[in-house]
Amino acid sequence: MFVPARRLRAWGLLVCAAAAAVVGFVAGGPGSVPVLSPPYVNPSPYPELAYHRAYNHGPATSAASAILVEAKTGTILYAKNEHQLREPASITKVMTSLVAIERADLADVVSVSANAARVGGSSLYLKAGDVYKLEELIRATMLRSGNDGATAIAEHVGGSVSDFVSLMNTRAHSMGLKKTRFVNPHGLTAPGHYSTAYDIALMCMVALANPKFADIVSTAEHWASTIDDDRARVVYNTNRLLWSFAGADGIKTGTTSRAGHCLAASATRDGLQFIAVVLRSGARWHDAAVLLEYGFQNFTRVTLARRGEAVAEALVAHLRQPYAEIGPLRDVDIVLRKDEVEKVTTHVDVPARLRATVPCGRMAGHLRIFYDGEEVSSYPLYVFRSVSRRGVLGLTHGM
Repeated sequence: MFVPARRLRAWGLLVCAAAAAVVGFVAGGPGSVPVLSPPYVNPSPYPELAYHRAYNHGPATSAASAILVEAKTGTILYAKNEHQLREPASITKVMTSLVAIERADLADVVSVSANAARVGGSSLYLKAGDVYKLEELIRATMLRSGNDGATAIAEHVGGSVSDFVSLMNTRAHSMGLKKTRFVNPHGLTAPGHYSTAYDIALMCMVALANPKFADIVSTAEHWASTIDDDRARVVYNTNRLLWSFAGADGIKTGTTSRAGHCLAASATRDGLQFIAVVLRSGARWHDAAVLLEYGFQNFTRVTLARRGEAVAEALVAHLRQPYAEIGPLRDVDIVLRKDEVEKVTTHVDVPARLRATVPCGRMAGHLRIFYDGEEVSSYPLYVFRSVSRRGVLGLTHGM
């Protein structure tokens, strides 16, 4: 039986049955890293994401490499050759667009160079001298997968393609992408341009936490026009799942003869979002859809405690003082198979009394996590509301 966190109060040691996990930030963006013990296995030397113990089970896929990740916690639910180096093709543009969104003013005016206009492959058919708002160009580039658009973005934001690629690689390092290297902003085959399904999933997880990026990749069609031309043309997203899979909301296709058919796809239902990456797939729409559906049908995310909500109260040592509220600084989540939920319990461990002066932000205890009776980790709890003395009318004054 699960007890909502806000109902928990403790004057010492309090034990309650509930589902929980240890939350930590993924490098480069919000998210959480669950417990690295049962029901998880240690992903070392890849600590950015956690592997569910059943990650090597799941639906068959035709992809050479594949992965399924829950987007909030970074829990890997399925993986196949996820650390194998592969060409990411136009999935590269996920990093291109994110760096542009993070580093530039989206209202900037971009003038397309002759160099950008002549880039081959998938194209927006830009002409030298065309002038676009940066956001307009990012949207069209991501939906249509224009290599010319990606080059124009890189030149504008970075000053040159090579300098922009340096920004891409710097951002990749900040995310914790250990086996990714970019040499261009569009993903056309080039020596030394590579990534992995694992790194792509982590990159997409960070990117989707950016509201502007998430909005762009969830758009099925967009009317694009240059600044000096009122004639707009419709650009359709190359991601077919946006029309065919319930809850689909991103992310990016990629295809070259060397990379094969690739897809990073995401979908959300009832607040639960999964990311599926398939590289060199013989049936990328089917493979991604099967993985996403596998996630929705078999797994759930349970939240024990929310950031800023008390899971416990402790008496303050001075008799005239009331309680200090104690809780986590981040959401406490865990992703489990639906049949595993009842095996998770927690133990709230706080002192019987706190000192008279209790500063906000002081660690005051732990939320201990158990799986099937075995303690697997603990999560720090902090005082987030300190109280002074009762007023003459019995009211409390907080700070």
